[in-house]
Amino acid sequence: MFGLITGSGFYDIDELDGRQDLELDTPFGGPVRVTTGRWHDVSVGFIARHGSDHSVPPHAINYRANISALAEVGVTAVLATAVSGGIDPSMTPGTLVVISDFLDFTTGREATFFDGSARPVVRGGEPSPKVGHTDMSRPYHPGLRAAILAAAASEAIGVIDGGIYCTTNGPRFETPAEIAMMRTMGGQLVGMTGYPEVALAAEAGLPYAAIGVISNPAAGLGEEELGVDDIMAVIARAVEPLQRLIGRTVAEVGGHGLNS
Repeated sequence: MFGLITGSGFYDIDELDGRQDLELDTPFGGPVRVTTGRWHDVSVGFIARHGSDHSVPPHAINYRANISALAEVGVTAVLATAVSGGIDPSMTPGTLVVISDFLDFTTGREATFFDGSARPVVRGGEPSPKVGHTDMSRPYHPGLRAAILAAAASEAIGVIDGGIYCTTNGPRFETPAEIAMMRTMGGQLVGMTGYPEVALAAEAGLPYAAIGVISNPAAGLGEEELGVDDIMAVIARAVEPLQRLIGRTVAEVGGHGLNS
């Protein structure tokens, strides 16, 4: 089963066949709504991270429960969307970015399954160790990233191959000074939800990739203050190409599997 986690502006998959809405309790809280069905003749499990009514702010998302719930229903790989501000000047509004690395600037989030409790996680209901150290040399799965890039080429959708994603707590936007710091450190796009989701997927043994959707220039890089209405208008225009890109990726991975 292929897992999908979507963010702001992307709340449902209208073409999902055989839809079932599941409410799952996990060792890390719940309930988590996972919608299952078939898309492009592939079984998928789908979570809208902010809820279908966008009621959950980024710092309050139960990332551990979301990943645990996807593993529980049998997901074996996860593709996520990440609405982002563009730090790199080439990442203008409407650009799609196949993210390649991240910088974490969050605080106070439950960011690991290895919390000393040895609660049953994740794959197959096996107890997880109390302590674990997960390699993050390639945080976004190379095979899944390659599948997204191949799908983009097939659909003639322009994407940027690679970008360093900075995660902040939100829900406020970043300051110009914060963005300047991130740019100095190599950050290229910024959002509020990419971490700890990417690290938890790695701990759970789930190949994970994310597509950044650039909605606005980051603070201090545009001519005007950030406005939510303007951001949502950009996201609305990105829905059609993004859904085509994800749909083609799901079809290709479902049909041929993932390379390592």
